[in-house]
Amino acid sequence: MPELSTETCIRKNVDVPLLQRLQKQLLQKDNLEKLADLLTVAGNETRLKILYLLSQSSELCVCDLADITGMTVSSISHQLSKLRAYGFIGKRREGQTIFYRLLDTPFVEILKQLFILED
Repeated sequence: MPELSTETCIRKNVDVPLLQRLQKQLLQKDNLEKLADLLTVAGNETRLKILYLLSQSSELCVCDLADITGMTVSSISHQLSKLRAYGFIGKRREGQTIFYRLLDTPFVEILKQLFILED
């Protein structure tokens, strides 16, 4: 662990144990990189639109999503594959049609709450 410097700014009181504890916690958080990746994937405007639409319906097919967004089926499929790779959505096949739905994960639940704030 790098040595903690208490001389980076002017202040009268420094809670060194607190700063050391926080520094140790930050360095132990391997999940921060994974969270940054999730936020990057979810933060794309097109993927965010898809996530929002899926949050408003139990499931939608690629054609539904393409019609609603005005995008091509190919473009939607590309975005859906990224969302599936990161565990945001699942799929179900019915004949030749594939339906997509949001998965019940803590991150998806947080997104749903954010969507409610925007309504």
